[in-house]
Amino acid sequence: MNEYILILILAVLWDLALSEPPAAIHLTVWIGRVISLMEKTGLKMRSHALQYIFGMAGSLFLIILFGWLTYLLLDYLGGLSFALYLIAAFLILKTTFCLRFNARMSLLVEKYLKGGDYRIESAAPEIRYLLTTVERDKEDGFAPPMISSTIRSLAENASDFLVAPLFYFLILGVPGAVAYRVCNTLDGMLGHRGEYEYLGKFAACLDDIINYLPSRLTGLMFILAAFVSGMDGKNAWRIALRDQSKTESPNAGWPMASVAGALGVRLERAGHYALGDAAKPLSPGHIGQAVRLFGVMSAISIAGSTGILLAVYLISLN
Repeated sequence: MNEYILILILAVLWDLALSEPPAAIHLTVWIGRVISLMEKTGLKMRSHALQYIFGMAGSLFLIILFGWLTYLLLDYLGGLSFALYLIAAFLILKTTFCLRFNARMSLLVEKYLKGGDYRIESAAPEIRYLLTTVERDKEDGFAPPMISSTIRSLAENASDFLVAPLFYFLILGVPGAVAYRVCNTLDGMLGHRGEYEYLGKFAACLDDIINYLPSRLTGLMFILAAFVSGMDGKNAWRIALRDQSKTESPNAGWPMASVAGALGVRLERAGHYALGDAAKPLSPGHIGQAVRLFGVMSAISIAGSTGILLAVYLISLN
């Protein structure tokens, strides 16, 4: 069997069985710590030009550094033992994407909302920070904005934390997936507004570019998943085409709009955008439906990636 197929399968099995590795050995956590050191230096700069140059140079350096170190490590271990190489490769790849974690967090929100007690102390510890980021609607209260936020996050994360890493794994192997994760994390951590926004401008633009294809693929796979799972695939396609451009991000609208259409709901961020039609009032049960849709989409993404690797392997044999 092609080694890349084995790496992918083992990484997915680890995710489904054990979810995330401990923070002490999680690559994304270490990437975040290094970016924090870069950020502290950049925040000392007042000039927008210096912020941009430093942010660009630092971002490119970290993306290349982590990708290169990953390549060197796997190359070294491959020279020692295929087993060591395989273990390191699938464990590193696993840290670039997450399935079970995203689904679990969404279902914890659903459980909290169905309980009807909206005190922060009543929520599971893992989601308490989410509750402080959602503004309560003056008319509808707390639940609809929280439901919308949870579903939107799940849809967008399907691209950032699954489809895109696998996309770059298919093209550039494990180092490519790691380089993507560095770029995406840079965008998430350096995306300041106001005085220091130029520090993260390059990372944000680069993240938009490298997510251009994966985000659209994610939207298409959500639409396909809607057909497969018995949801409204036709509406998912219609809403994706109609509403994908409404978000500030050039990419986030595709997966979010397709999910809104599949569920037949409106996903709104107050004061910014509204995706889909309000055919049904938002309810906590829609989170569970979105998780099921995410599961089917994930299966399609993984099966498709495996199929591509297998096809390339078979072609190489001829």
